[in-house]
Amino acid sequence: MSEGTAASSPETAPAQEPVPLRRNRGFRMLWIGQVLSGTGTDAAFIAYPLLVLVLTRSAAIAGAVGTVSFAVQLAVTLPGGALADRFDRRLAMIACDSVRAVALALLTVLVLAGLATWPVVLAVSVVDSAANALFDPSANAALPAIVADEQLEQAWAATEARTSAASLAGPALGGILFGLGRAVPFGFDAVSYLASAVTVGRIRGAFRPTSTDGRRALWREAADGMRLAVRNPLLRGALVLGPLVNFAYNGVIFTITVALRQHGTPPAVIGLVQAAIAVGGLAGAIAAPWLQRRLPMRRQLILLNVAGTVLFTVAAFVLPSPLVAVPVAGVILLAPAANATLSAAQARTTPEHMRGRVSSTVFLTAMSLTALAPLTAGLIVQDFSGAWALAVFAAAMGIAAILSVTMKGLRSYDAGARTPGTR
Repeated sequence: MSEGTAASSPETAPAQEPVPLRRNRGFRMLWIGQVLSGTGTDAAFIAYPLLVLVLTRSAAIAGAVGTVSFAVQLAVTLPGGALADRFDRRLAMIACDSVRAVALALLTVLVLAGLATWPVVLAVSVVDSAANALFDPSANAALPAIVADEQLEQAWAATEARTSAASLAGPALGGILFGLGRAVPFGFDAVSYLASAVTVGRIRGAFRPTSTDGRRALWREAADGMRLAVRNPLLRGALVLGPLVNFAYNGVIFTITVALRQHGTPPAVIGLVQAAIAVGGLAGAIAAPWLQRRLPMRRQLILLNVAGTVLFTVAAFVLPSPLVAVPVAGVILLAPAANATLSAAQARTTPEHMRGRVSSTVFLTAMSLTALAPLTAGLIVQDFSGAWALAVFAAAMGIAAILSVTMKGLRSYDAGARTPGTR
């Protein structure tokens, strides 16, 4: 693969020494653009509810805006994957970023003019979320055409580092920018999307999916991705483990926030606790290549889930001390390597023309229990304690650990079964 040129599919690429990722122009452009847009997105994620609170003084409306935006993203995920398998993926990413840039620029102007209302904020956040649900499967499906097959784990580890860095810097930046002016974080987000569109536009190569069958109704094509994911043993493992792990992680984060506040911990200290946990994710992304070289995928997943079971249990005994961040950060430290390795395996075992749909299916399933995590945590904290809530989420990780050991699809992949398609 020459620098700046998309490679042929991993199944047909000639055997040659791949260009290092740091010199792969296409990967650099995609990574830089997503760092900028991801940071802007996380900054706006904090700014949306802050703006709604200023406009309405209603926490309920602010919460409703967030809930509707998340629901829209989930609703668009499956058709977004099907569209990613229909059109040129690079052009789809550019279109999504361009639409988001225009929407956020419009909101910036309306806020500056004093014309913004909460329905306007809701509309922009919905457009933002829907475009994100369309962008992600296109980016995920395009990655194997940008990097060599043997670099997929490394590329996904770099993606995990990008996500962790944006999650660490974005919310704090959003709060600071909102303090400078209500419109500032949205203007920053608009510029970040424009920058991402420009960098993605500089990627060269062919990114139109190669279809093996005729086009059908969008929902039927989306269903094809779901059926493939269910039939494929490795992908089926991802469908089962993803919801449990995400439910546990998001529940733990919410529990810590509520329980610490319930015990009188200042908001600034709670913010530092969450930042310390995020640092664990960033450190894990840096350490991911080292772990990937030493442990096969199944062992990484077992290590992550066993560590989650043990360390979330430890966290239950540490709470309500701010030191609860230490065991939780220890779990997050292991997540990037496992996520990157599983994402690479998913790309390898999925036919090229179905990668968008399978990516969307896995994402939607992985997030299916996430919405229940805050409710579960809140009810347990209210009726029992934060420690009991953490114990429940540790148990969810325990179930994931048992499944990691017993699921045949994970063992077969590590044994060398990497033939694309259904097995």
